[in-house]
Amino acid sequence: MAVDFPQHPFWDFSLEVYGSPGVPDACLRLQEAHGIDVNVILFCCWVGRTGRGRLGAEETAATCRAVAEWHEVVVRGVRAVRQRLKGGMPPAPTALSEPLRRRLAALEVQFEHVEQLMLAEAVDRTSEEARPTPDRLDDALANIGGYFEAVGVAPSADDAANVALVLAPAFPGTSEEAVREAAAGLVP
Repeated sequence: MAVDFPQHPFWDFSLEVYGSPGVPDACLRLQEAHGIDVNVILFCCWVGRTGRGRLGAEETAATCRAVAEWHEVVVRGVRAVRQRLKGGMPPAPTALSEPLRRRLAALEVQFEHVEQLMLAEAVDRTSEEARPTPDRLDDALANIGGYFEAVGVAPSADDAANVALVLAPAFPGTSEEAVREAAAGLVP
């Protein structure tokens, strides 16, 4: 059964960024290293990229609270089952479990779509269209840094490199070197 999701620019942005080379692996590394919510990372990028500015500590905390239960119970729950089925789960026949695993993967994406809509509703800000791109990049990095702080992550150089891989396609026209240099500022 197909779900008729409302259009939202955050979802479109996420699909574009996540579909860029290297981004899925960078997100997975951040997720596995720290248990972070990739949707929140993408949201932090989107808020900055679209000229919506910097999220304060309370806004970041409210954003995390808005999706915490959904992410933990639904998204992570389905992900755990999907990952457990990878490669089969004897004695269940792989010929039967593999198609179900693929269906779970599709459902997981839909559950993340719901989460992204929840995130987009959590912070109501208008876009400042005239905001210069370097300032938007700084805002996105500040938002990610604030998220890391909110979840108790002290970013490493590897984390900064992964964040740069996510930010590069979010800021087309900005050199990858400039994005890497900016992301390096996440490391204390």
